[in-house]
Amino acid sequence: MFTANAMNSPETGANGIDLLARYPTQLVSGDATPKHARMWGFSQTDIFRLSHFNFKTGQDLKIEVGVSDVGIGHCTDGAVWAVVIPRERGKLTSIATDRQEDISSIWLRFHPAEISRIFPQETVFADGATDLLLDMRRIANHKIRSSWQSGGRAMIPDTNQMTVDVDTKEGPRRFFVVDSQAQTVDYVRAFENQAVKPLPPITPDAARAAFDQLWEAFDSTYAMFVLRTNVDWAKSREEYQPRALASKSTLEFAATCAEMLRPLRDLHVWLTVAGDPVPIYNRPRAANANPSADGAILGGISFAGDSVAWTVTQDKIGYIVIYAWDGPQVPDSCQKVLEQMRDTRGLIVDVRLNGGGSEDQVRKFASRFVSGKFVYAYSQFRNGPSHTNLTEKYPREIEPGGPWRYDRPVIVLIGQKCMSSNESFIGMMTGNTNALTMGDHTCGSSGNPKIVDLPLEMTVSVPQWIDYLPDGKTPVDEHGFLPQIPFKASPGAFEGKRDDLLVAALERLRQAPLPDKAIAGPAFVSDK
Repeated sequence: MFTANAMNSPETGANGIDLLARYPTQLVSGDATPKHARMWGFSQTDIFRLSHFNFKTGQDLKIEVGVSDVGIGHCTDGAVWAVVIPRERGKLTSIATDRQEDISSIWLRFHPAEISRIFPQETVFADGATDLLLDMRRIANHKIRSSWQSGGRAMIPDTNQMTVDVDTKEGPRRFFVVDSQAQTVDYVRAFENQAVKPLPPITPDAARAAFDQLWEAFDSTYAMFVLRTNVDWAKSREEYQPRALASKSTLEFAATCAEMLRPLRDLHVWLTVAGDPVPIYNRPRAANANPSADGAILGGISFAGDSVAWTVTQDKIGYIVIYAWDGPQVPDSCQKVLEQMRDTRGLIVDVRLNGGGSEDQVRKFASRFVSGKFVYAYSQFRNGPSHTNLTEKYPREIEPGGPWRYDRPVIVLIGQKCMSSNESFIGMMTGNTNALTMGDHTCGSSGNPKIVDLPLEMTVSVPQWIDYLPDGKTPVDEHGFLPQIPFKASPGAFEGKRDDLLVAALERLRQAPLPDKAIAGPAFVSDK
């Protein structure tokens, strides 16, 4: 069993903090269901001082840290992660290398019930360095994408499973998967070059230049001020510039910029510092899909690249799921899979978990369903110094493409996770096609953002258009598409081996007659 034990110290005693009592949990097992992934919180009150931190698993992993600070990320079910930053010595001995390494920071993922075993009460004290809040949050945002997470939310590992992720002062990142019951340590070498990057030091000139460039980029380019009448952008400069220029670190500066951008309520506004995202704005969007049930419901799934999977059921219903429009191979993968659908009675195109990508990729596949040219969206851009200076609404069109058209019934499964160019796909599929959308409303976020490089190794995305639904009147932003066939999920509809929406789509298509012959036409040939 791993050890995280206290050593004799004048600071140990009954007055330490019991972290399990601070972050109680009723969970007794893990929960790796993506739909159940937990939103987590972290504030200054979640930072504590450790008299020391020791961690050992067999002979393969040993951590010895002196006085340090620990930050605890938590959800309603207890603690889900911890970041340890040494004040004094911090040494790592492991199977990753034959020499001892100095520790810069430690990231831990664990079951909530394990926290007091990892950090015994007699080692935990209230006087943590609260000025490390932004540093710890940055580490958490960087690391949580590596294990037991879904869309930045934390899933719960089993009680015996743990991630120990160490950034060393020499540079390599050491990522270990620990099984405390089996007393095993697996080292994942793929993460070695993905440590949290050091931040550039802030200077008055760099801070002023970065703030001015960010503010002016939005002032001159951002189109959606007309939809954000609650935002006084000139007043924002007056309020936030003095605070930003008084920042004591690059992270504090970036956080102030993010606070200024937050009232825009725009999911296409992103800010990064040294390659790491700085949280700005988000809103809850429920998932209405369960990929782990696909095989049981459909009878097996084949993959065509990283973002596309497909099958044909025994009763000749085709199924294509597209997880993202973000790779140059995606359109060809989709069209090659479509070749397998010529003799199907109907087709399900599942884009419920697709957050967008390239609209050019979208158009190449959607054109295979179109019977004639039509307008699927409108775009409006800034064209002057005033926030109300906007171009006319330009139509965006699609027309038939490819060697043949899929002209049989199609159901496009949609939901709240659909956004950006994936919403353009939904617009394309609801015009001159045989498709009907089924599920939940889409996210309602589109931006065609321009990435602006700033001093201090920062970037910001500036959305360049207002995207409109096919009616030419309704902005996509905060509206999205409503399903033509609404589906109201019952409790447990997307848990275990259930995906009730997929089952409902299959039942609907089973009413379509089986065609006498396959769709005719030459085979698809890639132009690459």
